[in-house]
Amino acid sequence: MDSEHRELEPVNPGGQTAASERNYTSSGPQPHQLHQAQDALFKSLFAESILHTIAGQIERISTINQLPALKSVFEEDLQTGNHSLIAQGCLQRLGCHDWHGTILSQLVDSLYQARRHHRIKRGYLLELKRTAPTDARPAVENWIHWVDYAETLLQEAMIYTQELIGTQAWNRYAPK
Repeated sequence: MDSEHRELEPVNPGGQTAASERNYTSSGPQPHQLHQAQDALFKSLFAESILHTIAGQIERISTINQLPALKSVFEEDLQTGNHSLIAQGCLQRLGCHDWHGTILSQLVDSLYQARRHHRIKRGYLLELKRTAPTDARPAVENWIHWVDYAETLLQEAMIYTQELIGTQAWNRYAPK
C-alpha cells in the first residue's frame, strides 16, 4: 500500500489502523475525554456568540463605527467562528466513531486557526481601544475581556482534544 492510501486509512480511537494492536499509553488517545473537549468548545462558542453581540453593539456607536480597526475585528470574528464551528463538527464526528485521519487533521488545524484569529482580533481591539473616543473605551475593554475568555476556553478545548486523540496524533496534525 502506498503512503497516499495509508494516510487515508481510517483511524480508530487508539490512533492505530484497524489491523494494528490496541495498546493505549498515557500519550495515546483517551476517548473518555470527548465530553470534556466538546463542553469546553461549546463554552468557547457561547463566548463567541457574546462577542458577536458586542460587535453589533459597538457598530451602533456612531463615534467608533468608522474606525478602520473595527472592520478588521469583524473579519477576524468571522474567521474565528468558522474555525470553531468546524472543530465542533469534527468533535461531533469523533463522537459518532468517525476517527478518520483527515477528520483529526481538520480538527487540530481548526483549533489552531481559531486561536490564531482570536489573537489577531485581540491586536485589532487593542488598536481600536487606542483610537476610540474616551466614552467608547469601556465597551472595547469589555470586548477584549470576552475575547480573552473565549480564547481561554478554546485553549482548554485544545488541551482536552489533545488528550482525546493522543499526543502522537496531535503532534502529527499540528501546524509546523
